[in-house]
Amino acid sequence: MQKQTVLLLVALSITLFLVVETDADSEYCPRIARLDCSGGPCKCVTDRDSRGICPEGFQFDSARKKCVVDMVLA
Repeated sequence: MQKQTVLLLVALSITLFLVVETDADSEYCPRIARLDCSGGPCKCVTDRDSRGICPEGFQFDSARKKCVVDMVLA
């Protein structure tokens, strides 16, 4: 019984972490982007489309190899 309780708590903790992490990204970035804080200041990043073009408002960052835009501070 204790093993089941521990497993349930671990599963709930992981679920909560994933929900909080997703909300944090969407709070600061457009839906098509995710928050990336590696390699310098935090930016909202997304991939280029099939034609190699960044979405409107995004610029290609050669260091990150992604389309980036500044995050919106709430």
